[in-house]
Amino acid sequence: MKLAIYGDIHAQLTPLEVVVAEVDKHNVDWEIVVGDHVMGGPEPGEVIDLLRARPNCIPILGNFDRWVIDKIDEQDNPFPGRNNSSRMTREALSDEQLDWLRSLPHEMTLTPEPGHDAHIFHAAPGDDEGALPLRLTDDEILERLKGDKAETLIFGQVHGPYVRQVGNQTLVCGASAAVNWDGDNRPAYVIMDYKGGGKWDVDIHRVAYDFEPQAKKNEDSPQPNGERQAVTIRTGEYWNPAHMPH
Repeated sequence: MKLAIYGDIHAQLTPLEVVVAEVDKHNVDWEIVVGDHVMGGPEPGEVIDLLRARPNCIPILGNFDRWVIDKIDEQDNPFPGRNNSSRMTREALSDEQLDWLRSLPHEMTLTPEPGHDAHIFHAAPGDDEGALPLRLTDDEILERLKGDKAETLIFGQVHGPYVRQVGNQTLVCGASAAVNWDGDNRPAYVIMDYKGGGKWDVDIHRVAYDFEPQAKKNEDSPQPNGERQAVTIRTGEYWNPAHMPH
């Protein structure tokens, strides 16, 4: 089994197009898209249409996707920017596109052979608003895994790809295909090739592209924080250092 892992696209079409063009060169069996397909960028519908058109693509739901379909903007929360982005994203999507988002699983498990599971989720097991940044200690990671015993854990959310061993578990962060926070602004994806006995060959790939037009789209977008998103696309750094993955 050979997988491509990518995600945290956040409604950014051009970097996604660049990533999937590279993924197509690897002859993978499945593309696992680890959530946050929409919200936070200017092209939510275009991103959904691209993902839906890929026959071997298996997307899961991220917290931003859930906020859109759950109408977080109509709930009591203290984040006006989040509310506006959720509402504007939902209004930009067709009923068919929203139904597609609603159909996505929150988590899933792949079993390439009996007894060897790969658990796939957006952020942390049972918590799509959590995170497993690389800077955490092993004990902190284990606390957030909440007893998950899968040999391989595949996720996104922290916007900086990495591979890490914690005890007998392999953690693979496959994000982001669009806006990274680890100091490298190139879109990322991961190729995983199963070798048997629970072992995978894992390779992180970064793709250079002309990012300035995408940054400009964000600056010109009515989406909240468009100017900040443009800075991240240009620099690979998030505006809140506490959220940097490394």
